[in-house]
Amino acid sequence: MSREKIQVPGKAYEEIVALQREIHFTSDHEDTIKKAEDRGYMAAANWIRQNERAYKIGFAWGFEPVADEPSGMLRDIPEPRSPPVKRTVAKPMQTMEPRSQKKSGGSKSGSTKSSGGFFAGIKKWLGKYF
Repeated sequence: MSREKIQVPGKAYEEIVALQREIHFTSDHEDTIKKAEDRGYMAAANWIRQNERAYKIGFAWGFEPVADEPSGMLRDIPEPRSPPVKRTVAKPMQTMEPRSQKKSGGSKSGSTKSSGGFFAGIKKWLGKYF
């Protein structure tokens, strides 16, 4: 028996390679089948169940995809779609106008001057209520 890689169908090959990356070496094929099913690798689990001896040899010597099946994963990738067209209405640019220095509307005390600060505000409040 020569040391040739074991040929596996395309989908099962992809799943077996992914499974080999995730688990450590195991010669217990029942445990491997359970782990493959838990991870959703159904094609690999079915192939291992049907080809126990070939799996054990292939785990040590390696696997290769069957030549008549494409082995690339690109067939599973959907075709790119163009981005959707934006259907928004552009709003006109509004600029902010500077505030006027003079306050609009008079204050209750009738003064048009701005308050003199913190203490002036307290004095105004005290005069209003006391």
